[in-house]
Amino acid sequence: MQGIVAICWIADKIMYLLMFLIIKFQILIKSRGYMEIKDVFGAQPKSVWEYLCENGQGLYVPAYQRQYSWDTPKITRLIEDICHGFTTLTSRDDAITFLGTIIAIHDTNLVTVDPIVKGDVPSRVMTIIDGQQRLTTLLLVNTVLHEEIKLRLVKKRSKSSDEDADVWLIEECMKVIGRLAKTFEENKDYGDPDFQYYPRMIRAYDDSWSRKKDKASYKSAIGHYLHTYGKYGREEIKKNFKYEPPESEQENSSKYKPLSEGRKTVYKLIKNISKCIDSGAKVAVKSEQMELELPEFTDILDNDKFQNLLLKSEFPESVKAKLSDVGDHSFEELTRLVLFANFVLDRVAITIVTAKNEDYAFDMFESLNTTGEPLTAFETFKPKIINAEKLSGYEKSKSHQYVKAIEDYLESTGKSNDKQDTTSRLIVTFALAEKGEKLSKRLSDQRRFLKDSFESFPGLEQQQEYVRYLSHAALFIRYSWPEDKSKATTISSAEEAQTDEVILCIDLLRKFNHTITLGPLIRFYSEIRRVAPEYREQAINNFIDAVKAITAFSVLWRSSRRSTENIDSHYRKLMLNGYADVGLKPLARNNNDFGSEITLSVIELKKAFLSILEREGHVGSKEDWVKAISKIPAYSNQKEITRFILLAAAHDSVEDKANPGLTVAGRPGILPLLDVKNWTGEQSKTIEHIAPQEKESKGWLEDIYEDPELIDRLGNLTLLPIRENSSLKNGSWEKKKLFYKILSAMTPDELEPLLEQGKAQNINLAQSTNDLLIESKYLPLVKSVTTVEGDWTKELIEKRSVRIAELAWERIHAWLAVE
Repeated sequence: MQGIVAICWIADKIMYLLMFLIIKFQILIKSRGYMEIKDVFGAQPKSVWEYLCENGQGLYVPAYQRQYSWDTPKITRLIEDICHGFTTLTSRDDAITFLGTIIAIHDTNLVTVDPIVKGDVPSRVMTIIDGQQRLTTLLLVNTVLHEEIKLRLVKKRSKSSDEDADVWLIEECMKVIGRLAKTFEENKDYGDPDFQYYPRMIRAYDDSWSRKKDKASYKSAIGHYLHTYGKYGREEIKKNFKYEPPESEQENSSKYKPLSEGRKTVYKLIKNISKCIDSGAKVAVKSEQMELELPEFTDILDNDKFQNLLLKSEFPESVKAKLSDVGDHSFEELTRLVLFANFVLDRVAITIVTAKNEDYAFDMFESLNTTGEPLTAFETFKPKIINAEKLSGYEKSKSHQYVKAIEDYLESTGKSNDKQDTTSRLIVTFALAEKGEKLSKRLSDQRRFLKDSFESFPGLEQQQEYVRYLSHAALFIRYSWPEDKSKATTISSAEEAQTDEVILCIDLLRKFNHTITLGPLIRFYSEIRRVAPEYREQAINNFIDAVKAITAFSVLWRSSRRSTENIDSHYRKLMLNGYADVGLKPLARNNNDFGSEITLSVIELKKAFLSILEREGHVGSKEDWVKAISKIPAYSNQKEITRFILLAAAHDSVEDKANPGLTVAGRPGILPLLDVKNWTGEQSKTIEHIAPQEKESKGWLEDIYEDPELIDRLGNLTLLPIRENSSLKNGSWEKKKLFYKILSAMTPDELEPLLEQGKAQNINLAQSTNDLLIESKYLPLVKSVTTVEGDWTKELIEKRSVRIAELAWERIHAWLAVE
């Protein structure tokens, strides 16, 4: 108990301290004239009636918002929530149904409205940042309730009953019909027929409010629906009153279908709500049984407070008597609909969060959003591009082509979560290539980056180039750096650059997730796509050389130290500042490159890499690099780089006759290994420890294990296929050497004597291992190890580490050579 009291006391003190700090902060803000929080955000709970019927208010869906897409389960869930609140009201007079938060901008300057008919725009335009799916569904609910109540009212009036109960019900129907109508359209008092009524919600680019027929436009699914339904709803009540949704218009059926399907679901649910006589009745919607919780009419009849809350009066005695008579189901059904409609209008609540601008609105959305998928940074950016091109000319513009390439890449993942990650990867990479900027993965930062950098350009041509470069980044990442590492690297629209070495290099960089290199790679790739035809060949050669130089620098730097040791910062400096000592200008485009000539220098980039390796990496010479890498546990450092170094060292090498166990450089073409086929093939898939990592079998010298890092150095490593590596495990030195001899046997005739040799030395191979060795392909990489006489020693591992490093240097450093 004392512990609990102490915790409570501490919690109280912390709360008082927080309150004190908040008050002090607010005083400081006011004293310095800073903007207060209430000037940035405002939040207010409102009923559906209060929000949708606000005078002069129009809800505006920006172009980047996704189309209406709610399916049957989502619509049903919303109506189930409303039904639950409706039922709960019979036992609790404070019952409401809360449908969450709507985030909007009060667009006082009409900056989001496009197209616009000046003078005809509603006085209060609310641009919806989050919540348009719920608001659209509520508008569907209200229009369907309006139609169904009006249709039943026609039937009720056709009976010409003078009973007090019928007169009462007709009046209640007329009241709620009028209220419902105000939620989906506003009467502007004057204008052309049918156009003085403004739909409460419309969509950017497709729609524009106007009192004049020739200037108004309602082509979006929601704008068209509310406009056409409003027209039907205002017609004189007829016996065959029925609204046909716009899906019947064949040419636009796909455009209107999602909304039309949603309306059908709402209609079926509302129709069944009226027929649910018993609480908890099941309603069939699209072959699914949905539980709709509805109150018993006996509970409604006995609850005057319930009646007052929804009708502002109690049932007259004549109504109670009629409802008690179970014979007139139509009267009960219509009464239920009237009550339900009033509950929707007055007891369904939403919280309206208004923000000063889009940036703040999106920040708020990300903080509040827990289940929905936020719009990607590109989806919110696209309208800026369309607006710059003007809507009428966008489809035929250059920007449209670039945007298509970007969207094709972003949609290629197929999943919304993947799309968000894919977009983030693209924009972070593009920020580095474009500005040399280190951009965070926060959506708000990415949105601001695209918006601010695009708007910083003074003219359309420069803005088009900006989008063009973004498309280049998308194309490169999609085809040359696919997220799925099983997919092959290709160079889109530049087949001449797709050399064996280029594909190998990019695949290496991709496999060890060296994403910082995407910035410079994309810059050189963009050169190929943007230069004039007479410079294309030079741009391709520059790209090929740049890919190899970037790979060489990263491999030499990363393999010579135990960590990345700020390699990313060196790339960022080159992108942002260049390297003045060798005359390299910033690699980032940074508002340049509008001409058709080559602007990037691969020679200066190589010089910069060489200088960084020498001055800051202290591995500028062969001796320094070999000394550094030969002392590092390469296996535990970076496996893909180590595998590459082993392959590069083995390329065109032969056994060193003077030094058993080692190799030397041979004639060009004698053992070509440094290519994509060998890099991605089975032969060099895994790294094998010659002396096992753990000394579990006999035949290995003790001093090998005295230094725990020695086992992981280059000299104790080789490359093997997966099966062969698994089969070897932790065998003795004699067994492993025999194994290597069999694998590197050049003719079938050499195998039998080797197997017999194993038996003579009491080296027993399991039948499965024996079969594997016979079936295995020729593996020359281990041949030099088989020439060792005597034990596998510490000294041999050290010598072999140095020799492998020396051979690898010759192959890799050549890619940095400056003629």
